[in-house]
Amino acid sequence: MQSSPNALSQTMNNSQQTPSAALDLQTVQAERLSTLGQLTAGVAHELNNPISFILSNLTSFQIYLEIFQRYFALYQQLSVAPPEQQAALRLQLQQLEQQEDLQFLLKDTAGLLQDSLDGAHRVRQLVLDLRRFTRPDQAQAELLSLQPLLETAIRLTHNEFKPRISLSRHFWPDEIWLLGQPAALTQLLVNLLHNACQAIGNKHGQVRVSSTVAEQVVCLTIEDDGPGVPGALKEQIFQPFFTTKAAGVGTGLGLSICRQIALAHHGELTVGDSALGGALFQLCLPTVTAPATD
Repeated sequence: MQSSPNALSQTMNNSQQTPSAALDLQTVQAERLSTLGQLTAGVAHELNNPISFILSNLTSFQIYLEIFQRYFALYQQLSVAPPEQQAALRLQLQQLEQQEDLQFLLKDTAGLLQDSLDGAHRVRQLVLDLRRFTRPDQAQAELLSLQPLLETAIRLTHNEFKPRISLSRHFWPDEIWLLGQPAALTQLLVNLLHNACQAIGNKHGQVRVSSTVAEQVVCLTIEDDGPGVPGALKEQIFQPFFTTKAAGVGTGLGLSICRQIALAHHGELTVGDSALGGALFQLCLPTVTAPATD
């Protein structure tokens, strides 16, 4: 399981030069797009939410801006008005300030802008996640941190969880570095999270994600409290086109491709029984030395 970065990169690169490997890459990309298709409604919802409140905030700000403009127009008139008109203008300013509660509007404007910025960052992050997820990987293996890959997968499947499924995280405290292909590994994680949510179905449930590191190997575990996988099917579920889902749901290639991705990264993907009562999928991958920092 322990491999040097150069050796692992060379092995991955060599394996991708064969026609069969190229065909596998096409299958992996096709399944990735199929998975994205299943997530489309949730992703659209995740995009629509921040866009909706950004539009609502901007509509409110337009109303506030008109009031601020009236106030400053009066203030400009006061600055150049002859003495006999200043008292009347000051009274108008006071009345406008009290009538429209300008102190509240100023405070609320700061909140509107901050919420809108946060929403815009959420939209940008999700768009970046989608671009990374759908982009074909380069032949050259990359040095990767596991945590951002996992966070991307969680964001892409976020709508699958709420509001009925709780997600708990128990991560290794230190940053974990791998050598591999980011889109393929993210695809693997998205599939496992998506499957966990589908296994729970429409009932309330929980998914637990945890990671441990020992002897230069990281093991990432994704568990659910669904019905689990019967013992007789534990190996069959990794076979191409085998599925326990209803007709028309999925392609039957998801777990098969997940195992291919794990093996291509010198790792392994196994299934077992979770203490939560459902299935436990464990992905183990070799780690590499963290990059040097200045």
